[in-house]
Amino acid sequence: MSRFSETIVAPATGLAPAAVAVVRVSGPQALAIGARLCGRESFTRFRHAHLARLRDEISELDRCLVLPFEGPHSFTGEHVVEFHLHGGPGIVRSVIDAVLAAGARMAEPGEFTRRAHLNGKLDLIEAEAIAVRAQAGGALPARFAGLSSRLRQQAQALEAEMTGIRAQVEGALDFEPEELGVDWLHGIQDRLSSALLTLQKTVALGRRAAPLFRRPRVLLAGPPNAGKSSLFNALAGEQKAIVSPVAGTTRDLLECELRVSEGRILLMDSAGWRESQDEVEQEGVVRALRAAREADLVLWLEPVGAPPTEPPPGLGSRLHPVRTKGDLGTLAPLGDRVVSALTGDGLDDLLRIISRRVFGEGLPDLEEGVPVSQRQLEHLVQASEALARALGLMDPPQLELVATDLREVAETLAALTGTEQPDEAMLDALFSDFCLGK
Repeated sequence: MSRFSETIVAPATGLAPAAVAVVRVSGPQALAIGARLCGRESFTRFRHAHLARLRDEISELDRCLVLPFEGPHSFTGEHVVEFHLHGGPGIVRSVIDAVLAAGARMAEPGEFTRRAHLNGKLDLIEAEAIAVRAQAGGALPARFAGLSSRLRQQAQALEAEMTGIRAQVEGALDFEPEELGVDWLHGIQDRLSSALLTLQKTVALGRRAAPLFRRPRVLLAGPPNAGKSSLFNALAGEQKAIVSPVAGTTRDLLECELRVSEGRILLMDSAGWRESQDEVEQEGVVRALRAAREADLVLWLEPVGAPPTEPPPGLGSRLHPVRTKGDLGTLAPLGDRVVSALTGDGLDDLLRIISRRVFGEGLPDLEEGVPVSQRQLEHLVQASEALARALGLMDPPQLELVATDLREVAETLAALTGTEQPDEAMLDALFSDFCLGK
């Protein structure tokens, strides 16, 4: 039996304490399991909320709202039941245990969305948009609305255009260029140029917007005792790093998620950068170097009044110097950014700088679609490169090669939206990054 024919369950809202929690069940036995736990009277009308007492074999678990959906009229295209519960983690776990005992299994990450895709409810672009919305923060969700659907429409229109042009080109293979005429050749070139411009613009927007659709990595780095851990704790709002006057206290990378004006970032605290005979400390420095190479922004911290130190090479524009311990009263060189983890002075300005550096100016109001994942961007780049080759082969016209490249463009755009069925390995990789319950 295929794992996609089994009934699955997962918390749709996570297990953290909250006023309300949602547990989602999907699959052929979802309605039967729901009726068994809540009584058949809660399943007389689909797509309506019913107040019910949810029970397992022994006792009442919760008084909740039950929303049954009969397939294919549901998010996944299957029978679906949602239990809207009081949000205690213990209640959520008890309800999930009861559903499992009734014959379901735990859902894999992204499995609800994957089933929606397999059942024709979502294409791959829409599916990836769900993951982006779940992971993104700040003002992104409102600004993001509609971008994925516009990208799908744009890709489908370009795919149809490429197919139409290829049909014309293949129909002209038996003719000499002189027989086709200059107007016909120029017409094909103009259409290819217009499509290429659209693709290149979308790729450029995708690269510009990439930080908005993931968590940029910001590393605190610098020599020992530069105040990295104190600043990390101050920005995190809690004691996450050990603060000590002893050099080399931080041996490993510490991470926390911070919300800034444009979204969420991953803030990292690293070991002090120095040569050390201590193997453990030196391993921390090696990890810090590796993190610096991968970071979107490296804040190089040095205390006010301390002699300047040399940051590692290769950071380029990703390096941003910051003077720490501004509360000591020592004057910093004119123009230096000064902060104090102790008093909080300069922290708000620093967060604004971080947001501006990693997110840039963000996205304007867009009419065009924007790729929101690396997979989408790679497909668009591949299509753009194939289309550029086709355009280059039009002068002088080599129509057979042009047709081959146009076929690649159309197939790549079909793979972008998922209208060309992707293989299982690609789907496994794509949906494994989703949250549980999505």
